[in-house]
Amino acid sequence: MKNNGRNYYIDFLKFIFSIIIVFYHSWLFTGVFGDGYFNRGFYAVDFYFIVTGFLFINSIEKLTKKKTKENIGLLNLKFIFNKIKQLLPNILFIFIIGYLLVYRTGALDYHKLFSNSNITELLFSGFLSQGMFINKSCWYISVMIIVLFILFPIAYKLKKNYNYLIAPLIIIGTIGLCSYLKIDINDPLGSDFIFINGFYKGIIFINLGVIAYEICNYIKEKQLTQTISFTIIETCIYLLLIANMQFDICGSYLIAILFLIGIAITFSNTSYSSKLFTSPIFQKLGKFGFILYLNNIPVRTFLLDKHHASYNEMLILYWVITIALSIVSYILSETVLPKYLEKRKNRKNEN
Repeated sequence: MKNNGRNYYIDFLKFIFSIIIVFYHSWLFTGVFGDGYFNRGFYAVDFYFIVTGFLFINSIEKLTKKKTKENIGLLNLKFIFNKIKQLLPNILFIFIIGYLLVYRTGALDYHKLFSNSNITELLFSGFLSQGMFINKSCWYISVMIIVLFILFPIAYKLKKNYNYLIAPLIIIGTIGLCSYLKIDINDPLGSDFIFINGFYKGIIFINLGVIAYEICNYIKEKQLTQTISFTIIETCIYLLLIANMQFDICGSYLIAILFLIGIAITFSNTSYSSKLFTSPIFQKLGKFGFILYLNNIPVRTFLLDKHHASYNEMLILYWVITIALSIVSYILSETVLPKYLEKRKNRKNEN
């Protein structure tokens, strides 16, 4: 762990789970759900939501300690703006790539590009509609941003009451609602009640991240030092979760509990992972994984329209094109654009 306090094992896991998600999205090449690799890979999204919830409440705790007198609404907007600012370059480049790939398939009618339905999907990024046609993977980003926007003022105003009381009640209430209305949270682009199902998934798992935060703090406060035991538990949890994404061993809510425990242990730095994963290269891997996640859907759409081959042949093409485009996107968003903006900033300072 470096001095900036970043957990590089979490970054490495982001990369691993993004690979699983890309494999999961390849099932369409078989034509039959369940015939590809990692056909329960949608569970990997749970990891991202729980980590988001953990970091969200950690940010709230830091803000409350500063005792700023700024308006809560303004603080919320700043918080969300910073989130969007971090994601925007990647999303922008990949949206352009997605548009070019989908447009090239002929599936996107240029004359209808600015129709009301397309503009609505662009504004809501798939939150209230069935997902952006150009890149349906954006549902996760829009849900994350909107859920955080809703939760920020509640969590900031109520502080510890939120962590111990409100977050668990939100989780229980949302699970109850989903059960009563038979909402399938693992079908994120489905729409069974008001919003897309992914919204309810985001509400549940981001708040589970809040619980993980408190468990992590408990481990730290009690100074639990069973490094070997925590390492074994942590490793077994992640291996079981990955195996489940291939073999469907257990259900969604048990997976959520396992993710919660694993993430709490990882962030507590009580296992050997904090000693093994200490290089900033893992942060770059995590970012690259996010770009892989964004790029794969437009590539899949393109290949489904242009090629008809065996599953394995399509899978190879899918990975080669996705990786190539992701490398280009990574270079543009993480290297070229920052350097360009830095040069502009220096010129302004000189003037």
